[in-house]
Amino acid sequence: MEQQKGIVAEIEKQFSRLDEAVANLKRVKANLKRYKAAVLKAAVEGKLTEEWRRRGDACVARSMGNDQGEACLAPTQPIETGAELLQRILAERREKWQGRGKYKEPVAPDTSGLPELSEGWVWASVDQITTELMNGYGKRAQAAGFPRIVLRLADISEGKISFNNVRRINCEVDEILKYKLEKNDLLILRVNGSPDLVGRLVLAEQLSEDVLYCDHFIRVRCVFPIIAGWLRNYSDAERYRKFIEHKKVSSAGQNTIAQGALKTLPIPLPPLAEQHQIVAEVERRLSIVAEAEAQVDANLRRAERLRQSILNQAFSGQLITPDCCEVETA
Repeated sequence: MEQQKGIVAEIEKQFSRLDEAVANLKRVKANLKRYKAAVLKAAVEGKLTEEWRRRGDACVARSMGNDQGEACLAPTQPIETGAELLQRILAERREKWQGRGKYKEPVAPDTSGLPELSEGWVWASVDQITTELMNGYGKRAQAAGFPRIVLRLADISEGKISFNNVRRINCEVDEILKYKLEKNDLLILRVNGSPDLVGRLVLAEQLSEDVLYCDHFIRVRCVFPIIAGWLRNYSDAERYRKFIEHKKVSSAGQNTIAQGALKTLPIPLPPLAEQHQIVAEVERRLSIVAEAEAQVDANLRRAERLRQSILNQAFSGQLITPDCCEVETA
């Protein structure tokens, strides 16, 4: 009996320490989540690059070289403003429209009620900065065709495309050409049972083979690839989430966002050079957060294993020695 009391007391003592450690780890994880949200908020409001603008580092050529992200060695040129960038985007958008029939003027953003932006920034609509929005591949299986990866909702993990358990479907050549992803394409979750997931964006980065996407997604193709990274970051901002919440339609337990609604979404558009700075800084900070989160998760798993180990030692009589109980009884 005394040994049982000793075992129970030791379990309670060790579990109490373990519970305190787990609580601390969960607090750290919550703080990391808040920090991540603060970084993204500062990024889309221009606060992340306030010091960069003050230092005059923005004078790095009108568009940081070309639109693929290559640096330009002409820092004496004046920086291209967001408004000038938007005009260049619209001109390029019109150029890329050739062969698709009569040009459709993009929907301009409704700026009423929107906050004032940082110097050099401008409001643009998703329709203005993209060449197309297209729903995905609707077929589930067919006998003929060429097997290709068709992404599902299950292939999206932690905001990234996962190729660990993809499915392949036979597709015709014209279907492959129509629905194939290109690097820097964005996928928007068009429909989902969770209102928090609908409207989330995923950036297509590493594509080693043909990859298509199912009709649960909308493909977004930006006029300039760098803008895809900016739009992906903006999709985590509070204003973006409020827009999706307001525009989504709920029916039969499913939440859906339509192309027409997405086209009107207002996007703060910084100068291209500043976008490079923001995207790089966000990636740098969030990579640190990701490493810290991974360490916290590893320690939480370790704590759970330790809890099981304590119980196993208790049931096998290894948690305390009989001498301990004899001393306490004496």
